Amino acid sequence: MSAIDRYYQLIQNEKILLAYKGAMDGETISFLVKLVEKSITEAGEKLAIRKKIVNILVESLQNILNYFAEESLDKSLENESFVIVTCTKQEYEITVGNYLSTQRMKTLKKRIDNVNMMSQEDLQKVYLDILENPKVSMSRGAGLGLIDMARRTQNKISYSFSPYDNDYVLFMMGMVINRVKDTVVI
Repeated sequence: MSAIDRYYQLIQNEKILLAYKGAMDGETISFLVKLVEKSITEAGEKLAIRKKIVNILVESLQNILNYFAEESLDKSLENESFVIVTCTKQEYEITVGNYLSTQRMKTLKKRIDNVNMMSQEDLQKVYLDILENPKVSMSRGAGLGLIDMARRTQNKISYSFSPYDNDYVLFMMGMVINRVKDTVVI
């Protein structure tokens, strides 16, 4: 089997809607979101699911952009950010990755772990608390974006850190959006 056949089979079997690796900026994020939105709209996906996917995709891509800017990373790492959006009969999965400092890794790990320990009711309560009082975000140990993504997916956020060198790690995060849900969170 040729490499082309193997990639085509992968795209068909896994339903890869988007695979991008490179620098992130506002225009790139807008373009990638439009591509995914077009694909899921043409596939006839329900509006509530489309809104969740788009919201989570935008939030995760903006996180990549913001973390890179805050970190002042080596410019060679700028082109290493990535996003993959896949679809099966049961779910969509958004996976993103970018480089972070080892210092940032510790804070981010703690925040994701805190979010993953919360029930859906706790996520909703903390989300509303933060909207009413932004200072709550720091005292609760999780940012609004992570809370909102976990709240919308109604699933745990998966993540990993792969060492790059003494100063940086490759951070990867995955969010699963179920296609069939009895409760809708928009």
